[in-house]
Amino acid sequence: MDPRAVSERPPKQSRPGRILMVSSEVESLARTGGLGDVVEALSRSLASLGADVVVVTPKYGVTRVPVDAHWWTRPVVARLGLGHAREIGVLEARLGGRGAPAFARNLAPRVCMLADSQLFDRGGLYGEGDRAFGDNPFRFATLSSGALAVAERAWGGALPDVIHAHDWHAALSVIYARRERGPIWAGVPSIITIHNLAFQGQVPEGEIDYLALPRDGWDAGWFRHEGSVNLLKGAIEVADRVTTVSETYAREIQRWPHGYGLDAHLRWHARKLVGIVNGIDVDAFDPSTDGALARRYSAVDAIDGKRACKAALCAELGLDGDPRAPLFGVVSRLQQLKGIDLLLADVPVLVDRGARVVLVGTGDRELEWALAAAARRWPGRVAARIAFDPGLARRVFAGADFLVVPSRDEPCGLTQMYAMRYGAVPIVTPVGGLRDTVEAVDVAHGTGTGVVAARADAASLLLALEEALALWRDAIGMASLIARAMARDSSWAKSARQYLDLYRELGV
Repeated sequence: MDPRAVSERPPKQSRPGRILMVSSEVESLARTGGLGDVVEALSRSLASLGADVVVVTPKYGVTRVPVDAHWWTRPVVARLGLGHAREIGVLEARLGGRGAPAFARNLAPRVCMLADSQLFDRGGLYGEGDRAFGDNPFRFATLSSGALAVAERAWGGALPDVIHAHDWHAALSVIYARRERGPIWAGVPSIITIHNLAFQGQVPEGEIDYLALPRDGWDAGWFRHEGSVNLLKGAIEVADRVTTVSETYAREIQRWPHGYGLDAHLRWHARKLVGIVNGIDVDAFDPSTDGALARRYSAVDAIDGKRACKAALCAELGLDGDPRAPLFGVVSRLQQLKGIDLLLADVPVLVDRGARVVLVGTGDRELEWALAAAARRWPGRVAARIAFDPGLARRVFAGADFLVVPSRDEPCGLTQMYAMRYGAVPIVTPVGGLRDTVEAVDVAHGTGTGVVAARADAASLLLALEEALALWRDAIGMASLIARAMARDSSWAKSARQYLDLYRELGV
C-alpha cells in the first residue's frame, strides 16, 4: 500500500474545525525550550479564532498541573506493537484558564495530560543530566497512540478534523493514524511541524514491531535511514503537509548541511513543505505588565524604563553599571549550533571597547566552563549565569541594550522577538528565522529593527558587534531603533491564520 494513499475526505467546512495538537512540551506545563512556547501560544491563538483545539502531552514528574485540572473517569488505552496496550489516565484542564473569567476559560484550548507513572513520572522530560532516557522511543510512541485514543473520546465520538504533530516525539501519531488505525483514521488530514531537524528520532531496526510500525514502510524506505528507523522521516512521508517554523528554514533544510541527512527526502516532498514563521505570546511577554522587571515600561517611556532595568540587572549580576557602557546580553541553550563560541571569541574586543556582557544558559559542559572562565577573567565587565531561569531571561531582555543571537543554525528562534518586544536590539546571524524576523538596520533611511551579520562566523559577527557599538554612540538614532523594534508585530495573529488556511486547504 502506498503510504500517501488516503481515503476520500469530506468537503470543506466553514468552521475552523477540531484540531488535535500532539506535543511533548507545553509551556505552562513542562518545557525545555521554544517547542513548548510555540505549541501553547499557537493553540491559544487558534482557539481565539474559533478552532476547537485539544492538546495532548505527557504528565511528567515535573509538570505544573493547573489547579482546575480534573481526571477523566476512565483511562484510555494506548495500543502499541506485539499486542501490547497500556491503560493511561487522562488529566484535563484549560490552557491559560487560571485566574481568567469563566467566558475566557471556556474559549481556551483544552489540554489532556497522559498519566503513566512508569513512563513519564520522572525528573526530566527527555533525560536526566547529560543522558537521554533509553526508552524514549517507547515513551513517545505511547504519547502518540494515547493522543489518538484521547481524540476518539474528546469530541463525543467524532474524530478530529486534522492532526497536528510537533517534532519527532509526536511523529508516530501521524504514522499510526495513516497506517495503523483503519480507513476512518487514515482519512484524517495530518501535519507534522519540524521545530528542529537536528533531532529526528532514530530507532534501531529491531524496534519496528514493538513500536507497531508497518514492515512495508521499512522495505519501501520511507522510514529507513542509514540502517535505522527514522520516525521523523516516516512522518514526512505520510503527512499531508510538512511545516517548518520559518520560510527561510523551509528552504535551508532542503540542502546540506541544514538538512541533516534528510535534505533529499525533503526535496522529494517539497510540494507539501510550508514555512510559517513562529510568533510569540505578546500578552505573556509584555514589559508594561511583567512582574519580573525592576520597573515596568512601554514604548512611551522605554528609554527611562530600560535604564532602570539595566541598573537593576547590573546590580543583580555584579556588573559595573556604568550607564555610558552598552550592555550585550545572551540568553541561549549552550550548544555548538547556537554559535556561543563565536561570541566568546569576540568578547575580548567588546570588553576592550568598554562594553558589558551578560550570558545566561545551560548546555554543553565545555561552553558552561568557557562562560564561567570569561566571567572570572573580566569581573565587573562579564557576568555568566549557568541556569535555566525564565525570570532572569526577561530581566536580560529588559536590561540589555543589545541581545546577541549568533546561531549557526536557527529554525526560527524566539529570543530575538522577545528582545525586540522589550526594546533590546537584536544582533543576529543570517540563518533560518533570524533572517525572517529581523530587518537589518539602515541608518540612512531610518529603517530596520536589528543588526544582521553577513555570515555565521566570528569575523562577521565581530563586524556586526562593531556596527552595534556605532549605533550606541548615536543616542537619537538608538532611541528610534528601539521604538521600531518594540513596534514590530511579533504576535501569533498572522501565523495562526496561516495555519487555519493550511487546515482548510486540507478540507478542514
